[in-house]
Amino acid sequence: MLFLSIFKIDSTSNKLNSCDTTKHTKLLGSCCNVPRNDQYSKACRQSLLSKTNRTTNNVETRNLKSDKVALHACMAECVFKMNGFLYSNGTVNLSVMQRSLEQRYKKDAALAKLVAKSLNSCADYAKIRKKQFEWLHAKDNCDYYPATLLACIMEQVYQNCPASLWKNTEDCAAMKKFLIACDDVKKTRK
Repeated sequence: MLFLSIFKIDSTSNKLNSCDTTKHTKLLGSCCNVPRNDQYSKACRQSLLSKTNRTTNNVETRNLKSDKVALHACMAECVFKMNGFLYSNGTVNLSVMQRSLEQRYKKDAALAKLVAKSLNSCADYAKIRKKQFEWLHAKDNCDYYPATLLACIMEQVYQNCPASLWKNTEDCAAMKKFLIACDDVKKTRK
């Protein structure tokens, strides 16, 4: 599974003044030990980076080695395609994705339930957010919906991480506080 390091917190003060006030990057995955399956992520990353800087139709492709946002978006799209989650028209087969995630986390019923709930609450939110990234899509020819959906799911999973998987540190407590205070998914739900 692809994890995006997109959130920052001030872990030294443990105070949250604003969702925009940030000092230190904290990888979400270090706080909630969600089992990962990196097989497809590694293959997609390798494939995408090997294609970097080649030209197509006399237009140079974006340098994914230096543009991490585009790289993660393209990796998510690739992983979704390899797993059979992404239709050719750019929509995600949510039922196939949900079954796959439930199968992946079947040994942890609480995590499987949380991931399924997060997928359902994030699907519409990710469509709305994707529209904000459409201008990026034209530059690197990658669909940003899979990355946006994944980021939302993982944000919800980390925010509600089962106690058995949670790393109880000061930095992680600050991260959870940040996620709860800055939860724009909850704000957009009906």
